[in-house]
Amino acid sequence: MKIAISQPTFFPWQGYFALIDFVDEFVFLDNVQFDKRSWQQRNYINLNGTIHLITIPVISKNKFTQKITEVEIDYSNFKISKFLKTIELAYKKSKYFDLYFDNIKKIINNEYKFLSQLNIDIIECICEFLNIRKKLTRASFLNLDSSISKINLLDFICKKKNSNEYISTIGSADYLKNTDKLFHSKANIYYFQYNGAIYQQQGTIFIPNLSIIDLLFNKGPESIKILRKSFSIVKN
Repeated sequence: MKIAISQPTFFPWQGYFALIDFVDEFVFLDNVQFDKRSWQQRNYINLNGTIHLITIPVISKNKFTQKITEVEIDYSNFKISKFLKTIELAYKKSKYFDLYFDNIKKIINNEYKFLSQLNIDIIECICEFLNIRKKLTRASFLNLDSSISKINLLDFICKKKNSNEYISTIGSADYLKNTDKLFHSKANIYYFQYNGAIYQQQGTIFIPNLSIIDLLFNKGPESIKILRKSFSIVKN
């Protein structure tokens, strides 16, 4: 069984969904320490032909060691209507905006207490848009020893899931010490490399590495075909 493990990020990049689609099961790594100003709470969109950062503010003062599951959204500094208006201004002229925006709007308007729940619900919704039907699991639900960390945590998640193939993003090769197998689970490690795809965007200059919503709003149902053609799997 092929498994991938990754933190639940905010409006993830396009390769995130190509990875979910490729594996048999995807585990949200939500039981590790939160990294402020990370992809957990922000991502890039195309606004008037330029790259623009959208951010969800969180409560982090004196919470240096909080886990991802514990991070609360700071609604005193988050104006939902303004946030949604920014997305609308960026994409309302795109071909498939009306097909997806209302569902995204409903999720944002739910006013989730915890950032991870917002992120996971957005990811699950977008998987529905893309017709990706894979098992999605949370690491925090697996009853793992809280003292396990780093590579060992990934290893024990694979062991818990009886996975014989761990698919990691190529950027984690150094972190995994360029090994080709995990010790406890004996899972073989393969690396997922998202090569990206050039598609018709708004504006005259193509902007790479944007949130999945850029692809969705511009290419609609064709998005999944684009994702499936835009990556490769590498064995160390």
